[in-house]
Amino acid sequence: MSIKQLSYLFSLSVIVAGCAANMNVNDKVIAVVGNRQITYGEFQRQYAQNALPTNDTSNTIAKKEKFLDLLVNYDLKLLDARKANLRNDPAISSEMKSYEGQLAVAYILEHEITESMVQKIYDRRKDEVRAQQVFIQIRPDSTYPHGDTLKAYDEALNVIKDLKAGAPVDSLAHIYKGGDTYYITAGNYLQYVGGEEFENMLYSLKPGEVGSVPIRTAYGYLVLKLTDRRPRYESIRASHILIRTVGNTPADTLKAYEKAMAVLDSAKAGVDFAKLAMDNSADTVSAKRGGDLGYFSRGMMVRPFDEAAFNLKVGELAGPVRTQFGYHIIKVTDIKQVPPFDQEKNRLRSTYLNGGYKLDLEKFEDQLKSRYTYKVNDKLADAICAKFDPSKPFSETDFDSLLSGTEMNATLFTFDNDSATVDTVISELKSSETLSRLPATSENFVKAVNEAGNEMVLTHYALAKAPTYPEFDSLIKKYEDGILIYQIEQNRVWSRIVATDSVLKPYFQKDPAKFMWPRRVDLSMIKVGSMALADSLHGLLVRGADFDTLASRFCTGKDLREKAGHWGLFADSTNSLVIVAFGMKVGEFSGPVRFNGEFSIIKVNGFVPPQPKTFEEARAEVSSDYQEYESKKLQNEWLEGLRKEFGVKIDEKTFHELVAKE
Repeated sequence: MSIKQLSYLFSLSVIVAGCAANMNVNDKVIAVVGNRQITYGEFQRQYAQNALPTNDTSNTIAKKEKFLDLLVNYDLKLLDARKANLRNDPAISSEMKSYEGQLAVAYILEHEITESMVQKIYDRRKDEVRAQQVFIQIRPDSTYPHGDTLKAYDEALNVIKDLKAGAPVDSLAHIYKGGDTYYITAGNYLQYVGGEEFENMLYSLKPGEVGSVPIRTAYGYLVLKLTDRRPRYESIRASHILIRTVGNTPADTLKAYEKAMAVLDSAKAGVDFAKLAMDNSADTVSAKRGGDLGYFSRGMMVRPFDEAAFNLKVGELAGPVRTQFGYHIIKVTDIKQVPPFDQEKNRLRSTYLNGGYKLDLEKFEDQLKSRYTYKVNDKLADAICAKFDPSKPFSETDFDSLLSGTEMNATLFTFDNDSATVDTVISELKSSETLSRLPATSENFVKAVNEAGNEMVLTHYALAKAPTYPEFDSLIKKYEDGILIYQIEQNRVWSRIVATDSVLKPYFQKDPAKFMWPRRVDLSMIKVGSMALADSLHGLLVRGADFDTLASRFCTGKDLREKAGHWGLFADSTNSLVIVAFGMKVGEFSGPVRFNGEFSIIKVNGFVPPQPKTFEEARAEVSSDYQEYESKKLQNEWLEGLRKEFGVKIDEKTFHELVAKE
């Protein structure tokens, strides 16, 4: 049993998950298993959580009876597992201890980092911001090949000082680099180096304010001055009329502008916008729809058009707006506001986890290390690293021969009231696919120590903090119950099923008709790498060439060439070529068909009617069928014994009355 099986355990354990029954809603007892009562309120919640979505409302009573039986069986198995004292089994105790640490870490990171940040991003996205920026590049020089970072940082501080003193942004942007960010919103820059600090700074400023510190990016520093902040629209819907400039002279431009003004005046005078678009717009696609462009979000249109459209209210007109396409008359017809948090949270959570989460996690780990006075024995680490061969990866390093027992058991780092030995860190290093492949250098060993330290500090904190959340204990219990039921089923059912040939052959011989080959087709194939060659070979076949001879000479696969193209027997739904073959006649060959990246011509050699399989042919199917049969039999015997041992009482009258009232 391993953690990898927890998804299976979860599907089992959710059956009994959930809050205590709301006595004010429905406290009627519908079943008693051992000494545990199942109320109708509990049953309703479990049914709602676990029943598959369906539009079929027929025979609800039968479905709910079946689900109640499932709940009863679950409780019976759990009683048996606790009677067998499985919770104190060393393997299960170890599994639960390991899992509790993992779940606690995941739970704390979700509640203390992710949830709050997703809410923060959503709240920010209600507004859009615009800024002017100055970019100070970190330039490499002879002294600092990767760039004089300090020099660039000092220059950025001077830019901030100048801006706050009233210097124009444009002149400083010209000296360095920079420009207008245009309108942006939170969450779009988290994947970039410095992206989270960039967004934090933008949303901390008021229009006209200059950021007090430079933002470090992958290539230099950004200085920001906020120029606007306004409520954000999710998207708008607009119609437009495009008047294209014909010719390149000022007179041509003036002519287009005057026509656009005339159209705008007509629209303002109340002439139907859709008719004006159909009669005048050079955008023939949207003109057919009365100028309608559909919904679009900020930044999807060219900037002059975008800026004009997003400044309008529903029903308002703008224009003429000049772009590289000509002059536009714009009318906003609808505005979509920012959706509610519940509709956005999953998408924003994904955005955050793929972007700023990593940086926030590192900050959180650093804070915990500082709080717990985390300290590495650098002298010991250096001594350990000196014994490694940096030309080999860690996976090929024989730690046991290089390090003594005393060195393995020496404390490598400490924090709070806990510590880790060299052996602990090396075990973590070996289990990491990423770290184990790295060269055994001092730098990479320090990385391994740091990752082990982060994991242990997080687990230390999470195990102490997670139980303070009321729902955490119930979550742990849910998984514990799942593990116990999984193990008791292994003990009572699956470990007792032996699928050897001595068992399977008699089972097969009782009903061999269950294991039949369906109708099959015998095929040959010519498979080549190009369509041109396939066409050429098909032409030869049409003119009477021998299929087997061509297959022996031209098939790309050696196996097919050696078998003169004979492919084998196939059932009717094996693949697309076989499906084609079942529509052909014996002796007929197909045209070239693209299949698995190559080009194939198939020939039908014959059809084989349904026939029984031999035991050897059916063995896998027999084994599966036997295990399913035997497991059901053992399950039923086991549950019947548990019902007699612990007792089950179901108040069918009350249950049916309550279901009927829904």
